[in-house]
Amino acid sequence: MPVLTNKRILVVNPGPVYPVRAMNQMRTHNMIRTLSRDFKVNLLTPYIDEESLDQSNKAMALTGGKYIPVKSAKHKGNLLRKRINQLSEYLNYYLFGIDKEVTTNKRNNRKFISIIREGGYRIVISNYWEASLFFKDLGNDVYKILDPHYAVGENLSVLQRFRDRKIKYFFEKRRLDKNLRLEFEVIKASDLLLPLSQRNHTEFLKISPDKPMLLIPDGAELDHYFSFRSTPDPYTILFYGAMGSSQNRGAFRRLYKNIFPELKKEFPELKLLVVGSNPPEDIRSLHNGEDIIVTGFVEDVRPWLAKAWLSIIPLELGSGFRGRVIELMAMKIPVAGTHNALDSIGFENGKQGFISDSDEDLINFGRRLLRDPSYYKEISQSACEFVRVNYSIEATFGKLDEFLKDHLSVGSN
Repeated sequence: MPVLTNKRILVVNPGPVYPVRAMNQMRTHNMIRTLSRDFKVNLLTPYIDEESLDQSNKAMALTGGKYIPVKSAKHKGNLLRKRINQLSEYLNYYLFGIDKEVTTNKRNNRKFISIIREGGYRIVISNYWEASLFFKDLGNDVYKILDPHYAVGENLSVLQRFRDRKIKYFFEKRRLDKNLRLEFEVIKASDLLLPLSQRNHTEFLKISPDKPMLLIPDGAELDHYFSFRSTPDPYTILFYGAMGSSQNRGAFRRLYKNIFPELKKEFPELKLLVVGSNPPEDIRSLHNGEDIIVTGFVEDVRPWLAKAWLSIIPLELGSGFRGRVIELMAMKIPVAGTHNALDSIGFENGKQGFISDSDEDLINFGRRLLRDPSYYKEISQSACEFVRVNYSIEATFGKLDEFLKDHLSVGSN
């Protein structure tokens, strides 16, 4: 481990962290806040507008660090440049199989390296492997920590389910194969990896079994949810997630078309509650205020979540960690979903929730919870205790803080 002359850490993110609107931003925010107890943490990101610039400066000032902005290629103030860059991303993807995020982030690599060197940073934490290609050009005097957020191998596994969509499969398989090679290069250049789930960890072991790793799930301040008094309606099923995501929209439609109707045959009073921002018109139009309720964005989700008896998440696409599941479990709401939705949480199937890729299995689990209040109570309490033990700030980001204090020799500056 290196001997460092100061206690400064630079956190690099490929897009704005503030204002926090998504779970990936919340992960970076909670990491900064926790590490700021023992280190001076600065944040380097591109910014897309004046709001993100102002919010980032204010948020970092509260932690005792500073914000280092780089104007984004996707800045809202330069529409022509934004469109040219988007065209470049699409051409690189379709002609050469290069990930659009890789194309975007390469533009900032030289700037990031210059800022790191000029600032004399000795510890750098970078988020997302595709935004961390600059690690390959940093010397051994910088301790490089990669927070990948997901593993390419996860996406390759999911892609196998769509082999029948031949054109899309060809382009996506080519992109992911290239990504796997680039991910390997970034991991090789890193000194420490921060997988966020056991599934992540397993994929990274395949790539680099000897690389130091520290499993850091998405911890959260959960007292906000633990303390809220729930009044669940025994006939309300919840779908919870940002509806601007195509992955979430696909999961909702599977629930609405395949699972909800089968349960409603047996339980005519059943309601479907949809909580999440930016629902498209075809989902908003389903709202009737009776058995289908679509809230759109709400300032405080807890009063809505508190109405749910269970949540079903039949997610097919995407990878990474499902942070909103932790909120549900903290409020004693049983969760059921696909492996892609819930494997990252790490609970025991059948004890703190239920996992299956089969619609029939998800329907049967829903039936059991709706029929059996004692089983519902057993699952809901077990789920709450599981997240209390495993997903607090101290149990997650606190581990990274302790690791850095214990394993890096630092001065007092």
